[in-house]
Amino acid sequence: MAVEWIAAGFDPGAFWGQTPRGIQRALRGAEKRRLRALSDATTAAWIGAHANHDDLRDFLSGLEPGPKVPLPPEAQGRALESMKQKLGTISMEEYRARLRGQT
Repeated sequence: MAVEWIAAGFDPGAFWGQTPRGIQRALRGAEKRRLRALSDATTAAWIGAHANHDDLRDFLSGLEPGPKVPLPPEAQGRALESMKQKLGTISMEEYRARLRGQT
């Protein structure tokens, strides 16, 4: 469990001072934060791919602090498909080579 704690970005030394319940809450919170960031990135990608200048300006002017309204699931799917088309595909062998820094 310490590995998950560290992977979530928490201080390794702080792990041993936590209760099991506290660790679970912190890890659930980190997962929610990660999912929120993914949703925000998907929203930004979708808007960037589909909005014209006026729509983008209107969107940005409407941003205010407070609860975020996520894209509906069908829009998230379209956003990911759009990114996939723009980025292209690579094989698992190419992906692993990139991870090892061999490209």
